[in-house]
Amino acid sequence: MSRFTPPIDDQHYDVEPVPARPDRGRRLLRRTLIVIGAFIGVIVVAIGGVKLADVALTARERAEHAAPGSLVDVDGHSMHVVVEGDGDHTIVLVPGLGTSSPVFDFEPLTEALSEHSRVAVVEPFGYGWSDSTDREMTAVNVAHDIHAALVGADVPGPYVIAAHSIGGLYAQQFADLYPEDTAAVVGIDPTMPRTFDFAPATEGGVDPFAAPIPEYFGWATAMGWTRILQGVVGDDPQLTSGASSADGYSRANLEMQRTLTNWSAMSSNVMDQAGRLAETIGEVENLRFSERTPVLLFTAQSEHGDDAEWLTRARDDYLASSGCAATVGVDAGHYLHHTASSTLATEIQHFLDRCVAPA
Repeated sequence: MSRFTPPIDDQHYDVEPVPARPDRGRRLLRRTLIVIGAFIGVIVVAIGGVKLADVALTARERAEHAAPGSLVDVDGHSMHVVVEGDGDHTIVLVPGLGTSSPVFDFEPLTEALSEHSRVAVVEPFGYGWSDSTDREMTAVNVAHDIHAALVGADVPGPYVIAAHSIGGLYAQQFADLYPEDTAAVVGIDPTMPRTFDFAPATEGGVDPFAAPIPEYFGWATAMGWTRILQGVVGDDPQLTSGASSADGYSRANLEMQRTLTNWSAMSSNVMDQAGRLAETIGEVENLRFSERTPVLLFTAQSEHGDDAEWLTRARDDYLASSGCAATVGVDAGHYLHHTASSTLATEIQHFLDRCVAPA
């Protein structure tokens, strides 16, 4: 019997399909995206965690450290004013840019001045215990806020406005807006608005605050990273002002400066001030002190020296219209009140005795 073999074309085979191999490049891309996603997730969690921790710690610190002075309502927000001492004159201390805790930064000078005068430290919006706001920090607005805070705190005038650094711009505006409430102006190495009319191009950076603060500083602070930074670098010297135990600041003072820096360093108001510095200079550059307004100008010789002829002309221009003016060079850095508070207090008292009648 013969075996029949069907034609090959009629045979059927059940064959499992062979799966295609995934493309190796796609697998690598997928893994890379997973790693990147995980990394971004960790960063987001870390940033959020730092922010949440900062909010919680700030709330606790604010509860533990009540404002030592008066919280005064100014246009619906709180401004902090501290008053020390008593005497024939009322001296108002106004901080420079970014000094997180004016009350504690000015403490050595406040103590020295309060032996003979009433001293008020005004913390502008965004500084110390004062509220952070969305208010534009123009020269007119800041001068108005300072005046309103003094009146609200029942601090009697007229006032000797003693201002550090860019606070000098607000002092000029204050004297122009409130001449009857201005007994005198004292500049503590102040920003003089017409300096650059006299400075050669090579001296463009003579003002330490001529360059604005980078915006990312404000963002980092808002997210709570100032607290982390201070934990790493410490508070002696202090992060935003450089005050240190070597200058005579106590441990308790520096700890409070650190705490307030956590709250208010590079606040929205500080960032606004920095961003509009050129505009603020433009606001006041054509103002002149009244002949009836005595002006005392302290200069930091360690910063500027006393040999620059153009700087002498700038100072003369700054003081020209005052009927009683003086310049005192101090062998110290820009923050004169850190190391030379006793000298400042003595010179201010001599100046007041000579140029300002008792209130």
